[in-house]
Amino acid sequence: MTKPDNTTAAAGGSRLERGVMRPVPKRKKARMQIELNDARQWLIARAGSGAAVVVYDPPYAVGTPVRGKDDGAAGSVFAPFGFLHETLRAARHALRDGGVCLVFADWRRMADMGYLCSTVGLRPSTCVAWVRKRPGTGGMLRSAWDPILIASRGVPDAVDRAAVRNVIEADYPTKRTHPYGKPAAIFETLFPRVCRAGDLVLDPFAGSGVSRDVAAKLGLRWEGCDIDPAHAEAA
Repeated sequence: MTKPDNTTAAAGGSRLERGVMRPVPKRKKARMQIELNDARQWLIARAGSGAAVVVYDPPYAVGTPVRGKDDGAAGSVFAPFGFLHETLRAARHALRDGGVCLVFADWRRMADMGYLCSTVGLRPSTCVAWVRKRPGTGGMLRSAWDPILIASRGVPDAVDRAAVRNVIEADYPTKRTHPYGKPAAIFETLFPRVCRAGDLVLDPFAGSGVSRDVAAKLGLRWEGCDIDPAHAEAA
């Protein structure tokens, strides 16, 4: 009689140890970590990854250059076209056909973003109004809403076409862990409309990781990075 091989795996997730069938311990699921990286290079490296969604929420820095030479409106820093154009183009190559880019911006950037999307092969498909009850800072009229442009690679692959208004009401948390972090309710509303279980979400400006937490709750794969070491969890 042949002696049992202690290292031979048996069917049903078990193994033989001294002739006794014992269950094989399950591997722990890898944690979705925020990488320390530059969004531009990180997105370029993910060309062809077939993502369903790219969350696009860069630091627009109105009145302050993002990096390098900014050649926006009339030579001012109104629109840092170079950086935005390159990252949007990389986002397009990371998306699958029908995938969408969720472009967060305020009214001052939205015209530029729609134009830039069209130059890289992303189709502006619709726009969502993100409305807040608590107004922000300002002078004459304080901001209480922002547009979210939904641009797609080709015809958007809408998983859910139920009649839902293009308005999301969600306030910032009273104590934010990131100055530009978005409420989870935004992603909880948008991800199910364009994602199926197991789909990939990319967030090159991950910040506090809110999109990651929502993706995990919905059973989606997620990858993200941030250039700020204070917010990146792993290099």
